[in-house]
Amino acid sequence: MKYASMTLRATILLVLLALMFTALLLVLPPARREAVMLRIERGSTLSQIAIQLRDQKVITSTNVFRLIMKIGGRDRMIKAGTYSFPAGISTLQAANMISKGQTIARKVLIPEGRTMRQIADILASEGITGAEDFLAAAKDEVAAREAGIPHGNFEGYLFPDTYLLEPDSSARDVVAMMTRRFFEVTASLGKSVSPEALHRAVIIASIVEREYRKADEAPLIASVFYNRLASGMPLQSCATVAYVLTEHQGKPHPSQIFYSDLQIDDPYNTYRYKGLPPGPISNPGEVALRAALFPAETDFLYFRLLDDGNGVHRFSRTFEEHTGAPIRTKGL
Repeated sequence: MKYASMTLRATILLVLLALMFTALLLVLPPARREAVMLRIERGSTLSQIAIQLRDQKVITSTNVFRLIMKIGGRDRMIKAGTYSFPAGISTLQAANMISKGQTIARKVLIPEGRTMRQIADILASEGITGAEDFLAAAKDEVAAREAGIPHGNFEGYLFPDTYLLEPDSSARDVVAMMTRRFFEVTASLGKSVSPEALHRAVIIASIVEREYRKADEAPLIASVFYNRLASGMPLQSCATVAYVLTEHQGKPHPSQIFYSDLQIDDPYNTYRYKGLPPGPISNPGEVALRAALFPAETDFLYFRLLDDGNGVHRFSRTFEEHTGAPIRTKGL
């Protein structure tokens, strides 16, 4: 009995020592004086992550890390991404960061109506990806076709939104993220169309986006363009001329369009060429996409901006109703 009692006490002591040692590993940080940047890839196993953390001296024990991750199901809440682990954090704190997805991602706003070149500049200024890398990814014809885009590149399909993006992200991943968002939004609008019909609507939406000021007028503006197409008239959108000036000629965005600009020989100039331009002239938001898919039913053929302040347009059925004031463009 005495031997059994001694054995029991020894076992309890060993268990207590093991628990104390584990507790120390949980709360005591490794001997590291600098922050560690580490990327956890999507699909990484718990063991792979534990080894990464140990090798970078973020944790001291892979076994203790795996144990704490399994408690409470943290191992099922692992968030991929790039993490910055400060010096002096414990294994428990590192586990909490990973399970809560506390990556170094930042919020980046992509406004409606920007071109892919302008989006590239925004992303570069935020340190997300290089402008040239983004443009190369956005102009990848093969990737565009694989994404279900029937023509050329991703212009028009880079949905404007606020994104959580990490510095030094893959340009292809960012393009894919924005494109997925585009198809999510268009699917939510509730109109099923072929890729070709959707592309036509995206071109219209990209023009509407650069023309409307008030959301409730977007379907009316879309109706004007559809009516002009149906009647064989040129679209005569000043937004397409502004696109030629900025994207093809490299000029600053104009405050107004001059009649000399209307003579520029460019297939995107809808004053000179009938029908739709070869592709979208911007990346439209939900208001413009909805307007292009569900235009108002009107017989309007003209519109002009009445008031710069409130953005109200006047819509006309005949040229006589439509006065020839200077043509203004939607500012950036």
